Amino acid sequence: MKLRIFIASPSDVAEERDIVSFVVSELRRTVGNALKVELETVRWETHSWPDIGDDAQDVINQQIGEYDIFVGIMWKRFGTPTKRASSGTGEEFERAYNFYTRYQRPKIMFYFRRSPFYTTETKEWSQFQKVIQFRKKLEKLGAFFGVYDDPLSFERDVREHLTKQIFKITQTKEPKPKPPKKAPKLFLSSAREDSSRIRSIYKALKAQGFEPWMDVEDLFPGQSWMSEIERAINQADFFLLFLSEASISKRGFVQKEINYALERVFQLPEETTYIIPVRLDAVQPTERLLKYQWVDLFSPDGLNKLIFAIRAAWNVKKTNQ
Repeated sequence: MKLRIFIASPSDVAEERDIVSFVVSELRRTVGNALKVELETVRWETHSWPDIGDDAQDVINQQIGEYDIFVGIMWKRFGTPTKRASSGTGEEFERAYNFYTRYQRPKIMFYFRRSPFYTTETKEWSQFQKVIQFRKKLEKLGAFFGVYDDPLSFERDVREHLTKQIFKITQTKEPKPKPPKKAPKLFLSSAREDSSRIRSIYKALKAQGFEPWMDVEDLFPGQSWMSEIERAINQADFFLLFLSEASISKRGFVQKEINYALERVFQLPEETTYIIPVRLDAVQPTERLLKYQWVDLFSPDGLNKLIFAIRAAWNVKKTNQ
């Protein structure tokens, strides 16, 4: 078993970030060896590399990947705003919390330093006010967070808390459900602009035992991307077409994928479910797609409905085979 521990914090608690890395390294040799668990510290400094996205935080979000424990730390700074949140740390917490509410992971551990400080800078006071507001937000969410006075006490606390968290995860972690003997293959078609939105769906479908295929995840350097996409469409049991404001009027290869899928429909038995439109935004599908019932992923239970639709259609296919 492997547990990944992600550290999120603004720049004013750099010492504490290093302390978490040190503690995880120490636990790797003690608790990890005893439980036969591999522990990995995940930090943007060590797990991200130059690339392009909506902004730097978007690149980090994509490259960090999944993790099992979220360790957040704040003192007097909240951080720099991103295009989606008031700060990078705030956005990282929101992503972790949203995932937790759906899948009960990652485990979230947040700490606030309460050492007094003095400043006459208006910007610094503004930053601290945002920290206070964020702390109140955690309280409303029902979070129990830790407080500490200095890096030494933080090291003592985080060592004890991480040890307990690791024991709890390893003792209660249930084995993943075994996928069916033949899992349905899913082709995920979307505009390039929506790739970052589709990645979490790709991972969720994979966690359900399906076999999703997505170009940015499954194409490897040196492969002929056109032939690989055609091969994946031909092998797919279902073609998931993601519709958004970016894709509805998109011209280019995404339209070729749709045309290819529509051609394949004519080769399948009548009434066979193959194309499943999935709306990311409240957009109107094109005329040739109106005959297919779509799923609204932006609704609260959209992902669950999509998973149910795939399973229902898959059971019908297996019955007819």
